[in-house]
Amino acid sequence: MFQFVVTASEEPNGFLLSSDINEVIWGSIAFFIILFLLIWKAGPAIKTALSSRTDRIAAELDDSAKAKAAAQTKLADVQRRIADASNERQRILDEAATTAASLKVQLQAKADQDAAELKARAVTDIEASKGQALADLQTDAASLAMGAAEAVVNRNLDAATQTALIETYITQVGAPR
Repeated sequence: MFQFVVTASEEPNGFLLSSDINEVIWGSIAFFIILFLLIWKAGPAIKTALSSRTDRIAAELDDSAKAKAAAQTKLADVQRRIADASNERQRILDEAATTAASLKVQLQAKADQDAAELKARAVTDIEASKGQALADLQTDAASLAMGAAEAVVNRNLDAATQTALIETYITQVGAPR
């Protein structure tokens, strides 16, 4: 394909410059002209781009610092709320324990009062039942005694005495008091 042929006019320039010195000079001049034009025309644009990039990065860093500060504030707020909730929970538990103890005392007092009232009613009912039983017993005893007395009297009284007793009883019952 391609062959490079070295002719007598194109000899190497030495160890550092392996090609023709004219090419090195013109290439260097072209390089410096393009470098000068780049610095002169593209330099401000590059400088502006780098400056705006630096400003953008600085703004992003500031925004991230603000976001971090806001997040830390929110974290502190959440931790404070958690602590407040824990304190509130403990306060509610303490209040519930106090209320439960108070209710226990009140219920015990109410139960003791109700028991005393029930005992008093029971004693009253027992006394009333006892009185009623005694009255019934007296009535039954009186009735039995009456029957026994009547049987004894009927055996010992004659007809005239019995008639006189009945007449006296009728008179006493019919008499105004």
